[in-house]
Amino acid sequence: MALSRSAVRKKTKGLITETWQSQANLSLFLVLQVLIAFILPSIGFGKDDLRLYSDVGFSVMLISGVAIAWGRRWIFLIAAVVGGVTLVVRWTAFWNHTPKLALLSDGCAVAAVLVISFVLLAQVFRDGVITHLRIQGAIAVYLLFGVGWAHAYQIVSVLHPGAFTVPPGEVALAGDWIYFSYVTLTTVGYGDITPVQPVARTLAVGEALTGQLYLAVLIARLVAMEIVFWQQKATRDSDR
Repeated sequence: MALSRSAVRKKTKGLITETWQSQANLSLFLVLQVLIAFILPSIGFGKDDLRLYSDVGFSVMLISGVAIAWGRRWIFLIAAVVGGVTLVVRWTAFWNHTPKLALLSDGCAVAAVLVISFVLLAQVFRDGVITHLRIQGAIAVYLLFGVGWAHAYQIVSVLHPGAFTVPPGEVALAGDWIYFSYVTLTTVGYGDITPVQPVARTLAVGEALTGQLYLAVLIARLVAMEIVFWQQKATRDSDR
């Protein structure tokens, strides 16, 4: 009886681990991103304390992104170190808000976004058939780009006051940089927030190019992987 319970626990643990390490975690991460970045703010979450909501939301996404690397020792180790440092700096800056700590926090956030993007892409481009879960993971990376560029704009706005023009009487907040980042990433560009200094314009152009090139390269890569997979499958079937 004890042996049976032990076997059940071991099988259950293995099933949970296998599920999390499978492509399903890409879909879960995308749902989490959409929930934190779009759905919850639209119904009023974070309205009273945007900084707290932003830090909590970013922390949850960061931890989830690091967990996706579980099972790949070196990738997980790098992601855990970068993620851990980012969390410590971010929450230190929250409790002791100084300009230097705020800048350091934004810089660490950019680094963390790059690492988590790599973790997700490593899952997306693994060998095997291309599924809808991989496509969802690729979309999650696209949304992560918007978060990373938003932190870069925040850094520039602090280091170079006046680098962006905003509507009269308004001051750009964290949520505004997220908004500006996504309209730039998608090349919509409404023009209410405008980069006017060279460094700001360079970042905006860089994000616009990133958004377009990423989609073009991604589609080409996924199509090529799908073709190769089915060719290899046809070859194996014909050899039997």
